[in-house]
Parts: sequence; structure tokens; C-alpha cells
Amino acid sequence: MIKYWQSMHDYLHFFHESKVHFDSSERTRLHTELWKPWQKLRRFDTDRAMEVLLPFYSATGRPAKNQPQILRSFILFFFLYSEGLTPSSLTLWVDRLKHDRVLAALIGCTTDSLPPLGSYFDFMDRLWAAPLSDRYSRYKLLPASWNNKKPEKPKGKKQKAQEAKPKITELIANRIMDGRDIPFHFEQRLQLLFYYAAVLPSIECGLIPMEHLTVSGDGTAVHTHSCPRGHHRKDAPETLRHFPDPDASWGWDSDLEKFYFGYTLFQLSCYNSGLKADLPLLLRFTSAKRHDSVSFLVAFHELEKHMPALPIENICLDSAMDNYPTYRLLKSRNIRAFIDLNNKCGRPKTIPDTITIDRDGTPICQEKKRMVPNGYDKSSGYLMWRCPFGKDHCTKCKNSCTSSKYGRVIKTRPEWDIRLYTEVPRGTETYKRIYNQRTATERINNRILNDYGLHRMMIHTKKHYSFMTTMIGICIHLDARYKQAQAEA
Repeated sequence: MIKYWQSMHDYLHFFHESKVHFDSSERTRLHTELWKPWQKLRRFDTDRAMEVLLPFYSATGRPAKNQPQILRSFILFFFLYSEGLTPSSLTLWVDRLKHDRVLAALIGCTTDSLPPLGSYFDFMDRLWAAPLSDRYSRYKLLPASWNNKKPEKPKGKKQKAQEAKPKITELIANRIMDGRDIPFHFEQRLQLLFYYAAVLPSIECGLIPMEHLTVSGDGTAVHTHSCPRGHHRKDAPETLRHFPDPDASWGWDSDLEKFYFGYTLFQLSCYNSGLKADLPLLLRFTSAKRHDSVSFLVAFHELEKHMPALPIENICLDSAMDNYPTYRLLKSRNIRAFIDLNNKCGRPKTIPDTITIDRDGTPICQEKKRMVPNGYDKSSGYLMWRCPFGKDHCTKCKNSCTSSKYGRVIKTRPEWDIRLYTEVPRGTETYKRIYNQRTATERINNRILNDYGLHRMMIHTKKHYSFMTTMIGICIHLDARYKQAQAEA
């Protein structure tokens, strides 16, 4: 059980009373280097997290204390860590709080009532849904070949490694459309906490629109600092070794074009054009071997499951997710797909041989020019494509394919190929404007890995990476709310 939950009202009152006892140097520090973190922290309503956390504490036994203070402590830690004002070690952070009453007051404690280090790790354990395992024990030995297998190196530059299991995307997409759940969802508690503590408040203050919402998705490589070969223990056979991060695996980093040892962080996000703010919606760590096409389907299923209030109209993805099962799934949900095309795919057999097309499905005229989108005929269901010279067809084109000044018109049916003929035709200004929002995912990846320093943290296991990334995601939402308040002021 939770002994006492410090409400936001009690927290603000406590901090106001604590400021009275600050000396001049502490007040100066609060209004200079700690001013922004304080203004962001006071916008973090920990009461929203209470309804998520309560079911994970037993009704009997020793009561837990300082749960909202621990949550604020993690948030304040990352705010200061991103500015280089605190070391990356959680142990050193807890020790620093004992000797800094300003920081202790910011999380809602006095220096003699701070939660111990063990309470932080217990807090992380309760938000991880995986069953207890001795696999992470420092005395656990695993086969020396535990991490030997690497994925097949892709052919060509900037290419991602192929998924090891063929037709896995079709199997997962069919499972989602049939309404069946996907097992081994160990991040579900963290995603619920993130939804109630970060996403819902951002919806209520208008940062995330409730109409015409465009969601983008992308994966990025996260390099862990643990040794992939493990460590040999004394008096242990040579065939057994200890692995500090047994969850990590080998993957292919398409940006650096080399193998890496770690995880894949896949996230779904949206972009606020008025405030020019990028907001994560769902964060998920997967195996480094997993292809982004699989990660998206699983993440989309979890977004539907835990965040049903999001009215998604468009989804923007890169060419790694360019596959028919993804298009069919989005079409079944009445979501418009904006996906970059993969060059490896050839001409679909469903398109008539009388029409010559470019690689993205755009019809090619007899002069080998790309035709121009010219609207949608609702009565017949055809997409209209017009001669690129338009009304000046007769004067600018040497080919006499038609006597009409309007120019030649070709019609295509979306049913011929849902991948090439999307609801919003490729090449139009509308398509480009919406697809440009996909860069929000790349900026969020940079903020998580570099600005908030996840790549620099010496942490191990998927559980700790997932928890720390969730805390960073909350910080990014608080950054946007602070920016919104500054703009309104």
C-alpha cells in the first residue's frame, strides 16, 4: 500500500514554506540555474499518476512512502542532467540530494526525509510487467555464445537489416485486425503512466490536437555500454559467462553503417505546428535485431490499446514500413497512410499494361514526362492525372497524343494498388506538407539520446532503458508546456 500521497496542493505549499528558510545564495540559485527546471516541475501533476500506480502496490505489508517525490526526483534529475548540472549516476544523484536542501525541496522532501536509493529501484521494478527472473543476477551464468549471432549485413548504403522471419508483418497485421492481443507486453505499465501523466495533460492544454492528428513513427539504434562478450567468473567453466545486459543484442545501425550492440528505440510522435514542438506519444524498446516494420505494428497496436482518445487521421512512416500489411491495417482503421516508397519493390501486377508508371505509381506520358495529379472523381472512384503541359499542351509538347487543349488525362484506381495510389496522391502539395511532419520523430530521437543524454548513461537491461526513456518523454512534454506558457505570456 501507499502510506501517504503528497498531492500537488500539498507539494506547492511545502515548497512555498521551504523557500522561507532559504538563505540569499539559495534564493539566487533558485531564480537562476534552477528557475526553468522549477517552472517545468510545478507543471507536472503527479496526482494524475496516482491512479496508475495504486494497483501495483499491495493492500497489506509495509506501506510505501514518497512515491510522488521519487517521480519528481527522476524528472528533476533529467532536467539538470540535460544541462550538465548533475552526474549520470542515480547513486550520485541520491547522495547529492542529501546535501542540497534546495534540490530536496524541489522534489517535495526535506534532507532528512529523502527516499533511499533502494526505493528508486523498487519504483522501477513495479512499473515493469515482466515476471521475476534470476537472469539479471550478477551471479547468473549464461552460455558464452549468448550474443554471438549478428543479423545479415544489408546490401547497399543506408539500408536496414532484413527481418529474419518471412511474412512476419502479415501475421502481426492480421492478428491486430482480428482483435487478438500481442503477448509479452512488458512496457504496458510504463505506457499507461506516460499516457496519464504526459499525453492526456498535453491534450487538455491543446498541445496535441483532437482533430486532423498526424502521427509519425521511426526507430533508432541505442548503443549499450555493456560488453557483448560478457565476463568470465572465477571457478566457472569457459563455456559459461556473466552478461551484465542479457537483453541486449546485435543489430545494424543504418546511419553509421556498422553493427552495434544494444536495442532499438521505436517511438510514435506528433508535431505542434503553431508552437513548433515535437511530442512523443508512445515509446518502446525492442530487440536490435527487430525490423522497424514489425516494431511499428506492435507500437500501433499498443497505441490503440492504451491511448484510445487519440483521433489519428494520418500516419507518416519511412520506407522501412513500406509493406502491404501496414497499408491494409491503416485502411481498416480509416487512417491515411503517408509512407516513403522502398526502391526494392517492383511494378504491381494489378496495374494495366496500357499504363506506364514511375516507381511511385505516377503515370508517364508518351514524352516520358510525369503526369500531374488532377483531383479525385468520387462518382467513379478514379484518381485523375493530367498532361504536365496543361492548357499549353499543343505549343509546348511535340507529341500529338491528343487534340484537346486541356491535355491528355489518365485515370487510375486506388484499388489497383493501395500502396502506390494512396488517398492523398503522392507528389501533391498536400502530401508533401503532411509527410514533412515525420521529421518530428528524428528530432525527438536526438533529444532523447543526446540532449537528455540516454546514450551517455551507464545503465543496463531493457527495463531500465524503458523506464529512463519514459521519464525523458515526460520531460519533453513539460518542455512543451513551459514553451506554451511562455508564448501565452
